[in-house]
Amino acid sequence: MSGPLSRYRLAIIVALLLLAGIIVNAGLYYQQGSQDIRHGIVEQGLPLTGDTIFSEIDKSILRPLSVASLMANDTFLQDWLKDGERDPSRAARYLAAINGRYGITGSFLVSENSRRYYYAGGVLKTVKPTDPEDRWYFHSLQVAQSDAYDIALDEDMTNGGKTTLFINHRIVDSQGKLLGVIGVGLPQAELSAQLAAHERRFQRRIYFIDHDGRIVLDSAGAGQRKLRDLPGLAQLADAILAGGLEPRKLEYSRDGNRYLLTSRLLPELGWHLLVEQNETRALQPLHAALQVNLAINSTILLLVLIAVLATLQHHQRRMRQLATTDPLTGCLNRLAFLELLPGWLRACERASAEPQLLMIDIDHFKQVNDKHGHQIGDQVLREIADLLRSQLRGGDLLIRWGGEEFVVLVHSHGDDDALAERLRSIVANHMMSASGKRLTVTISIGLCQWLPPETLEAAVARADLALYAAKQGGRNRVCHAQPYHPLDEPIA
Repeated sequence: MSGPLSRYRLAIIVALLLLAGIIVNAGLYYQQGSQDIRHGIVEQGLPLTGDTIFSEIDKSILRPLSVASLMANDTFLQDWLKDGERDPSRAARYLAAINGRYGITGSFLVSENSRRYYYAGGVLKTVKPTDPEDRWYFHSLQVAQSDAYDIALDEDMTNGGKTTLFINHRIVDSQGKLLGVIGVGLPQAELSAQLAAHERRFQRRIYFIDHDGRIVLDSAGAGQRKLRDLPGLAQLADAILAGGLEPRKLEYSRDGNRYLLTSRLLPELGWHLLVEQNETRALQPLHAALQVNLAINSTILLLVLIAVLATLQHHQRRMRQLATTDPLTGCLNRLAFLELLPGWLRACERASAEPQLLMIDIDHFKQVNDKHGHQIGDQVLREIADLLRSQLRGGDLLIRWGGEEFVVLVHSHGDDDALAERLRSIVANHMMSASGKRLTVTISIGLCQWLPPETLEAAVARADLALYAAKQGGRNRVCHAQPYHPLDEPIA
């Protein structure tokens, strides 16, 4: 990694590792959560719903089935049929007494001898093999060869043609002679409404299919559809129909959603009870929780990263400051000066100015240290640096050259010593406090114009000679350096 980001390499690596950890942790959380939800649906939710529905079916369908069985074995009814069906009103009253119990609305009786269709209102009609509306009766006779009853959906002509679930039970006397078919009707709409209530309660789809794979009862109350005609379920039809009393666990996909399904046989009805749940929808709260978890952790990571980067930048600025600034006086050190010098010279050239170099030394600084101590000496250095800095412009450079020596680089337009004199004067007139006593110090300055092609070393050397001359001349003064002569520059 190179460029501006290289300074933050460690922070970026740590952030990426933390982000990877967050993603891996979220993935494991989602995987475990989805497994728990799936296990809860398959092993607990769907079977418990099936048991509950089975119990409700016991009330809604199996009890009417028991009523139909009791009616078929009622000796009064059998004797009445054998006795020539005299006084049809007796059968009508008998059937009317059944209606209203356990949700039954369409009790009926068909005599095999007379083929009359009795209901609570009397005789409705005579059933005929050629009448399409009467096929159910003759079908019941055929099915009844092995079973005592069959269950079918049909229109109840005695109740406005409403679709009704009929339980058709054979009436057989003690000698095994077929006397007719008696049964009860349960309105499909009421059964569908019960299933719809259960579906809202359990948030699962519930429906029943017969031995041919037709949906005979669901919450929609729609016409009979076959599993083999339904997307997703078609491939499970054989497995569902082959299932027994024990719940069978299946799954399928449709329209981008995954469904979990349990199927069990209800032998009393000859139907299969199917309970299914949309696993994709059940996982939506987990998806939402995962997104919130990722958002929170990512936000925390971002805030931590911002804090780390801010702290890192602060420390880097501090390190750069320590590396480029004299910690005692706040002046540039030599390293920073040499880094800034090329740019400073270009700015000087753009301004058509000449670099002026001032070599400054504190007079008798050793005596200040010896007499007042190094702590006061440090104070003197700081105050003089502040005094010098107060007289410089924004583009001027103040460098602590070493010990009590400073170098000033300024833009000038000629051999002008006004700035040097101002610096010398402000220091000489400044009163300092040392150990409770008043203290004044002075400075000596060597001034030179630095003109190309003279090197920095040569200009410093000339300024240093001028500074030496100022010292020799009595200190607290400014001396100009000798003009630059290329032949005077040392050979490398």
